[in-house]
Amino acid sequence: MLPTWTGPPHNRDSPGAGEGGATGDGGDWHLYPFHLVFERETLACFPFIMDGAALTFHEKHRACGISSHAAGTMSLKTPEGSLHRRRLYTSLGLDPGQVFTCTQVHSQEVLVLDPESPREGPHADGMISRDPRACLAVTVADCLPVYLYDTESGGFGLVHSGWRGTGIALKALQRMEARWHTRPEAVAAVLGPCIGSCCYQVDPERARAFDQEFGGPDGAYPLGPVVKGGALDLQAANARMLVNAGVRHIALCTDCTFTDERLGSFRREGPSYTAMAALIGAFHPQDCF
Repeated sequence: MLPTWTGPPHNRDSPGAGEGGATGDGGDWHLYPFHLVFERETLACFPFIMDGAALTFHEKHRACGISSHAAGTMSLKTPEGSLHRRRLYTSLGLDPGQVFTCTQVHSQEVLVLDPESPREGPHADGMISRDPRACLAVTVADCLPVYLYDTESGGFGLVHSGWRGTGIALKALQRMEARWHTRPEAVAAVLGPCIGSCCYQVDPERARAFDQEFGGPDGAYPLGPVVKGGALDLQAANARMLVNAGVRHIALCTDCTFTDERLGSFRREGPSYTAMAALIGAFHPQDCF
C-alpha cells in the first residue's frame, strides 16, 4: 500500500507509451501523479516510486521533501533564511554537516559530491552523491526541483531547473552514468512542484525558443507539448528529456506553486517571495511518513 501523503499516486502508462523513439525495454514509461500533503506544517515528504510502489530503504528513507510557505524563506542569502533552515534541519533530525548546498545561478552545472566536498558549494544548480548520510538541498520558488535515485548503485541527485536551466536533469543523469554506471531504466525520478503551464505565460519569443530547444519532431512527449498556448511546461520538458534518455518511472507533483498558497512563488509574491528548500536525503522515517 502506498503512503497516505498522496491521493494515492497511480501507475499510468502515458498515451503513446513505447512510441516516438523512447529507449529501453519495450519503450514503456510509467507516470505517478501525486498531490502534496503537508502532514507537518513545515514540510511535505514524498518517496520515489517504482512499479507503483514507494521505495523503502534500510534504517532511513532516501526521501524527497519540500518546505512550505509557512516554514518561511529558506534563502541562503539572508540571516532569516539561515535560521529557518536550521529549524527545518533540526526537525528532521539532520545535522547541518550532513546537508550540501550550492550557489544557484540558473545554470546547467552539476556538482559531484563526496564526503569531503564543501557543504556550501560553488556556482551550480544541481548535485549528485552516493553518500548514504548526505542530504542535498536546493531552493526553488516556481522553478522545478527534479529528484533522481539510482536503484542499483544508490546514487542520487537533486537539481533546480528553471527555464534557463532546463536540461540540467539530463546533465545530472549523465554524470551519474559516468560516475556510477547508472542505467537510466533503473532510475526513479520525481518532478516536484513548480509553476504549471496553467500560469507560466511568457513572451512569444521565449516560448518559441523553448519549444525549438526542448520540443521537436522526434522522441516521446509523456506530458504533452513543452509549450502550451504560449505557456512553458517545465515538467513536460523534463519528462520528455528523461524518458528519451531511458528513464521509465517518473512521479510528478500536480500542485502549481503560483495557485497553491501553501507554496512559495516568485510570480505570485514578487521580490519578497518565499524560497522553498527542496531536499533529498536520509530523513528519519517517523518524521515524514
